[in-house]
Amino acid sequence: MNNEKIRTYDELEDDEKEVLDSFRKMKLMYDHARFKLHRIQVEDLINDYEQLKKLREEIQVKYFSIYEELLAEDLIEGELDACVWGITREHENEAWDSELRLMSGIKNNFDIGIDMIESGEAEQTIIDNENW
Repeated sequence: MNNEKIRTYDELEDDEKEVLDSFRKMKLMYDHARFKLHRIQVEDLINDYEQLKKLREEIQVKYFSIYEELLAEDLIEGELDACVWGITREHENEAWDSELRLMSGIKNNFDIGIDMIESGEAEQTIIDNENW
């Protein structure tokens, strides 16, 4: 069994610190690029949701317009029940807004991670943990 004591960062030789610093910087560069990629993907998804909500509203306006016109011209029979549409749209918006909040929270976490890496806070936290 190996009885060597685990050394903290401060106890390392200069060349060992240099190697550890290089690996840490590579990891942070990798994380930075990965976080930026995922942030872009999440932002794209958020934009899709916003377009979806707008498109759904435009479709509903067209639907009511055409339906009312057909009713007025006696081409169809029935009643236009806006309440059913309103309830359906309310449920859709609740679901989409819930998903949007989740994605916005994820995006904010990526923003925080990117900011921490760019400011050097993440590297300092890693160094502090290495000395713990």
